[in-house]
Amino acid sequence: MRQFICSALLIAFMLGIAHADSIHLKNGTIISADKTTEKADQVEYSIGATHYSIPKSSVSSIEHGTTFGFSVGTSKSGLIAPPVVSGPSVSPAGSRPLVTHSQLATALPPAPQLRGVDTEALHAQIISFGKVSDRALYDIQSEGNTSRTSAAYFIAAEYSYQHGDGEAARRYMRSCVESMPEQPALLEWYSVLLLDGGQYQEAVVQAERALEKAPHSADAFQTVGLAYYDSGRLTDAIENWKRAQEIKPSPAIANYLAKAEREAAVEQRFNERDSKHFVLRYEGREAAFRFPSELLSTLDRQYGELQRELGFSPDSTVTVILYTQQQFFDVTQAPSWAGALNDGKLRIPVRDLAGVTPELESVLKHELTHSFIYALTHGRCPTWLNEGLAQMEEPRTSSMYAASLAQLFSNNQQAPLRVLEGSFIRFTPAQAQLAYAESLAATEYLRSTYGTNALRKMLELLSDGEAPEAALTKVTNNNYARFETGLGAYLAKQ
Repeated sequence: MRQFICSALLIAFMLGIAHADSIHLKNGTIISADKTTEKADQVEYSIGATHYSIPKSSVSSIEHGTTFGFSVGTSKSGLIAPPVVSGPSVSPAGSRPLVTHSQLATALPPAPQLRGVDTEALHAQIISFGKVSDRALYDIQSEGNTSRTSAAYFIAAEYSYQHGDGEAARRYMRSCVESMPEQPALLEWYSVLLLDGGQYQEAVVQAERALEKAPHSADAFQTVGLAYYDSGRLTDAIENWKRAQEIKPSPAIANYLAKAEREAAVEQRFNERDSKHFVLRYEGREAAFRFPSELLSTLDRQYGELQRELGFSPDSTVTVILYTQQQFFDVTQAPSWAGALNDGKLRIPVRDLAGVTPELESVLKHELTHSFIYALTHGRCPTWLNEGLAQMEEPRTSSMYAASLAQLFSNNQQAPLRVLEGSFIRFTPAQAQLAYAESLAATEYLRSTYGTNALRKMLELLSDGEAPEAALTKVTNNNYARFETGLGAYLAKQ
């Protein structure tokens, strides 16, 4: 998210307490919810007036805690830029309501039930010292029992996915499907894992195979709808999600469907251009025929810059969609303070198409950074670090906010980094100001004190499945509390 923060920020933060829950998914995503209820096989939660549900099997833990609330007084200079809603998060307007790759856990179909297979014994045989044993998989396959072989590869794929190794998960899942190609649930899993790796066309093929074998399955219609959606086939996605709802109504599918229908209503007459790394969609205007080329050129340059800095690039092309201000809010239902959104696609409101302004260039760089960070960490990056890195890439500095932030830290009134791990979408505009300013300051402090290599190492640890605070501790030898103490001192010196 690209934040809106006052220049010479003069903040009078008076903190109160508001209850909130953090739902930790097995794939590393953290959902910040106002209220959470556990049912037999579902976890139901609400954000504002909107209600959602996800399979309990995708949840690793739920923390019932608190977040911050405050009032803000600002300087006369006002707001310098609206924020951009992005990164892995979940909310009615936020990053993936509910279809982007950071939320794929909600799309995973139930684990297949393979009769006559002792899955617990297989798991103990396959997973050794926290790693998948390829030797054990080979030995099991050599037995010639297709059910055991398929189950073994499924366990390996699921374990790899949950621990952040999407490439290995897809490789194991391919072997799983090859062992039992007639199982629709396995094909559905394979399709979703392919989507996670940006392999959209192959994901469609596998999802369509699953639907052929289970033509009355809501899970199959849901999966093929997701594959069509990520492939840009909105009409087909809508049709299949409607069929899924007819068979087995689901709040998650209802959200998928509503979002796709909003997009289709706005984007049905959009034009499309592409480059090596991007697909650009926009409403055609004769007077602006040079603008798409200029924007794609800017994006390609920024892509190269991030590729060099991070030593990494996403596997899939990045879709960028340009809207008018009204179209943007109609489609995304983003909070009024949002200036753009990244839900797996970069959704950018543009006031005019005369050219790529410096402000638009900053927004694009910020949002593209989120796409890189998501792909690099498999959606496991905490929002404070994700937003801090994106702001630094604009580029932006927290020096103008240092005095005000230092005062907050000295009074122990800062927003705890643990709270800033999850989505910022639920925050009020005032709370968002603090969240973005503090995220930028924390990331700058991490880089200036521990070096650029510390940032890269933390991203690697997150990619490997390390929890955010644990990754920070390994890199800095400080937990959140000690790191925040150091950050306060750093800000005071600024």
